[in-house]
Amino acid sequence: MRRLVDIDLMDDEQLQAQMTAHSMWILLAGVLLGVLAAVVLPHEEISLLWLALLVGMSVAALPIHELVHALAFKLLSGFSAKISFGFKSGMLYTCAAGTMLPRGRFCAVLLAPSVVVTSALFACAVALGMPLLGWFLAVAHLAGCTGDFGYVRIIANEPRSNLVQDTDRGIALFYDE
Repeated sequence: MRRLVDIDLMDDEQLQAQMTAHSMWILLAGVLLGVLAAVVLPHEEISLLWLALLVGMSVAALPIHELVHALAFKLLSGFSAKISFGFKSGMLYTCAAGTMLPRGRFCAVLLAPSVVVTSALFACAVALGMPLLGWFLAVAHLAGCTGDFGYVRIIANEPRSNLVQDTDRGIALFYDE
């Protein structure tokens, strides 16, 4: 087995800056489309309750996002992953240090919250009769997923790697013949 790449997200200021820039672009595009939709289409009233739901549900989504990562690690590792949680550099994170998975499974772990949590946020808001709130919740959550998207991009751009290991600093890509 050959180690190809180590990604240290926790101390890589350039990678963190890229994530922040991508988050801002997602937020900007999403807010502009949401405002356009609000102007053109009939929508719910934006009230203090609406704003409180936006903030409250967005904050509640943060630990749920990490729990979905943990569940995905457990399920896709055959329940062998040892999970820990932390907060550093302004980010909540889930760590399964030492867990190694085939690249496709690792990407599934990375993308699970963006699919599950975003869908749940949107569905909850629609069930409350607030689809515009659902849009803004989805945008806010996806803007927070840029670290996961960045890891998937890194994995996809290293086609020789067929295994990915979670580390306490980020990820490591391996080639196993």
